[in-house]
Amino acid sequence: MVVIVVQEFCDSGTLDIGIRKKIFQPHPMWGLRLARRTLLRTAGEIARGMMHMHDSGIVHGDLKPANILLNSSNEDRRGFSAKLADFGLSHVLPDAVTSLATNTWGSIAYMAPEAFAGKVSRATDVWAFGVILWQMLTGAQPYLGLNQNEVIQGVQSNTLALSWPDEAPMSVAIIDLGRRCLSFKPEERPAFDSVLERLVAIERAIRAELLGLQAALDIGQAAAQETNANASVVMCT
Repeated sequence: MVVIVVQEFCDSGTLDIGIRKKIFQPHPMWGLRLARRTLLRTAGEIARGMMHMHDSGIVHGDLKPANILLNSSNEDRRGFSAKLADFGLSHVLPDAVTSLATNTWGSIAYMAPEAFAGKVSRATDVWAFGVILWQMLTGAQPYLGLNQNEVIQGVQSNTLALSWPDEAPMSVAIIDLGRRCLSFKPEERPAFDSVLERLVAIERAIRAELLGLQAALDIGQAAAQETNANASVVMCT
């Protein structure tokens, strides 16, 4: 029997390439708020895809930026949308089963502590998502400079953790969510429906702040114009 999988063609590379190109970092043509909203919207697409998989009883097993494809889009200001891919290490969770024992490993930098002991679950995918969120925010590679054994030992023993940029502007809520996803205990990690809900709320808050600033700016400009108009009337009189 031959199994043929037909998938959508994604023409904008992978999330890994996007992170390396710093598409989630602010620059002169792409301000901080837009960069943060781009990050949040992209992370939301990933979380939505993972929520669908988990609701279907499937664990991805190898969630990482290289396995997330970007497809060009004229309908989104980002110019792309994110799609999950590469399900070669996915596992089906039987009804009423929350975790499975396996002898397969995903990519070490994205593996949860319990995954090194051969245990996969929805929570191990959430851990991988937390690492991805860290990468999108920092633009860096996880555990750079460490060899695989050092990463395995450090993560498994809870003595190695990613360093979040607490001083980064407009990132407190994102960092809080990322840290929860990287909780050492699987039961303390949020499910993807909660992750998605939080991502949407954070983006809405940033957008509301932007609209508030724009409204204040508009009021200021209107006041200035009115002042100038009154001054002109006085001068004419």
